[in-house]
Amino acid sequence: MITTHKALHQTSDQVKGIPISATLKINEEIIAKRAAGEAVCHMGFGESPFPVHPYIVDALIKAAKYNQYPPTMGLLALREKAQAYFGKRFGFDERSMDTIVSPGSKDIIFAAQLAIKGDLILPTPSWVSYAPQAKLAGSKAIQIRTKAENYHKLTGRMISETLAEARANGLNPTKIILNYPNNPTGLGFDEQELIDLAETLRGEGIIAISDEIYGLVNHKGEHKSIAAYYPEGTIVTTGLSKHLSLGGYRIGFGFIPKLLEGLTADMAAVASETWSCVSNPIQRASIAALEENPDVEQHIATSTKVHNLASNYVRGKLIDMGLNYPPLAGGFYLYPNFTPFAKELEKAYGVKTSDDLARDLLNRSGLAALPGSDFGDDPAVLALRLAITDYDGGEAMAYLNTNPNATADELVKTACPRVYDACKIMQQYFSF
Repeated sequence: MITTHKALHQTSDQVKGIPISATLKINEEIIAKRAAGEAVCHMGFGESPFPVHPYIVDALIKAAKYNQYPPTMGLLALREKAQAYFGKRFGFDERSMDTIVSPGSKDIIFAAQLAIKGDLILPTPSWVSYAPQAKLAGSKAIQIRTKAENYHKLTGRMISETLAEARANGLNPTKIILNYPNNPTGLGFDEQELIDLAETLRGEGIIAISDEIYGLVNHKGEHKSIAAYYPEGTIVTTGLSKHLSLGGYRIGFGFIPKLLEGLTADMAAVASETWSCVSNPIQRASIAALEENPDVEQHIATSTKVHNLASNYVRGKLIDMGLNYPPLAGGFYLYPNFTPFAKELEKAYGVKTSDDLARDLLNRSGLAALPGSDFGDDPAVLALRLAITDYDGGEAMAYLNTNPNATADELVKTACPRVYDACKIMQQYFSF
């Protein structure tokens, strides 16, 4: 008979207190609820819902015969293709970069955190995995709290003030994570703001880990990387999961400045001792995805337009409810702050924290969202992260192809019924 011995296992300090990723946890919860027959509008997990383009599917089928281990850093043909493709679209000089292929950009971000000694500067609210990754890497995550009333703007001055305070307290900040278009807010930086940030980071000697996974889901159709202004100190991470709806393919890219001597080798060492390599067939299909096939590029453009219209539909409904929300830069997220309704929420539902709000909204009204506390925000700030992807992407794309001049209202009411229902639920819930 096998018995358990609790005393044999002691959780390491790095892992202690780290929960299952909030985004993955709520997705599994909603899948289970729907399997049990519950009707739930799902704004808790952002997964681009469009079908894989047939050209990429065909490439994957043809690549299925390749069963050998590819190089740890990735197939040379894919690394070169990715450098050229993203360098052109993001505005950085690909010749100045090394490239590592990873099973999703999340792994590259962690490898960079692990390889760069020192503590992390982290603007918040921020994606749920950045701070836990810092802890796993043995670093401190030093928050810069941005505010809704300032549209969550991050400035060079805010960074310098945070660095000065951290250093005075004996910490060693050496790196910062930037993410834009941003998850959770959907906001971004204009060119002058990027220049300001670049000048500050250069002057302070801070390495930027720039998570630009939503760069090609930009609502204006163009994206500029901070690496264009701070090429010697910016690691760019991205992948194919968002603009091509290939989340399950698990393919990401890290572009590392050659001038950061030794960093590529250190990150490659991390890769070799953890994920070893990315699936050979997936890498070969990804080469096809980056070939600038006109049909694939149109597929990206159409899906981005759907994201734009659906997200801005929700933004419009939030504004109708009395909230102020700035124009979205890209992606498919919003981060409304319901604190102006704090007294009414406590009186009507007993809600005091963002976690209370998210849980009550799900249990009472069948709408899943994530609380701002999961993104590093003060629990007393009644913010929710809303993901605008709960619809059939194939149907939405087909509708827009047939009705290219459709308004956001027309698209959502016809092809995104759960997004429409979610907004009705919110309007009813907050109608005190």
